[in-house]
Amino acid sequence: MTKLLVQGDDYGFTKAVTLGIVEGIDNGILRNTGLFANMPSAEFAVSFMKDRPQVCFGIDFNIVSGPSVSDPKDIPHLVDENGEFIRSGVRVKDPMFRTEEGRRAMFPFEETYREIRAQYDRFVELTGKKPGYLHGHSLSHEHYMEAIRRVSEETGVPYSADIKKKYGFRSQFDLMHFDMEKMDPSKMKKEFDPLPQFKKNTIQQVMDIAEYLLGGEYAEIGGHPGYVDGELMDLTTLSIERPRDLQMMTSDVIKQWIRDNNIELITYYDLY
Repeated sequence: MTKLLVQGDDYGFTKAVTLGIVEGIDNGILRNTGLFANMPSAEFAVSFMKDRPQVCFGIDFNIVSGPSVSDPKDIPHLVDENGEFIRSGVRVKDPMFRTEEGRRAMFPFEETYREIRAQYDRFVELTGKKPGYLHGHSLSHEHYMEAIRRVSEETGVPYSADIKKKYGFRSQFDLMHFDMEKMDPSKMKKEFDPLPQFKKNTIQQVMDIAEYLLGGEYAEIGGHPGYVDGELMDLTTLSIERPRDLQMMTSDVIKQWIRDNNIELITYYDLY
């Protein structure tokens, strides 16, 4: 029997994203989602958590969108003059991002760790408990991942990338030859093109790799489910495709595939 971990990122990004994720939980297969503890809608998102014990609520560490949790004076390389995180789309266009030395200078380890730890503590303050897992967002910078691993060691909460590697999860990323640990950040390109997002067919994408996923004991499917509001479109280029990911997670086709193949839906809690 294949054990399937379904994960939806960016819980609490905006109210619309939050409500879409709740829909994916209540009427779909979503069982793991990570809170953006730095966002103004985080408290709104937390209000839905206590009535959904079947879900593993983790934390998605966000240092590219919205306000910082730390005092902006303590993390000057990460924020702009208003205390807002510098967007990843801005980062990749900066000439500094093209060199190893420049990238490292953009995200000093101690500043990155300080903010990530502050977001972790904010999660605990809002919820009264530890997150179920730690997860990255948008970036694959070595200091960022190192900081997440330090928080994991300090708290005993697993880093999603490491626990999936430990259990040999099969994922759609395997077939995309996508390795966050090895990718070249200087070749990253982020631009907003609404048409491909509008045309995204996440249901078919899952069905195309269904046999591959069933070939392993552990598998994952994920995405960024949610509804769209104006605030989201101001904050990120990844906007219009979110209802497509939600459509997949509430799809009767996907639900039937799970039933037909006796797939067990799991959370990170089942792994440790």
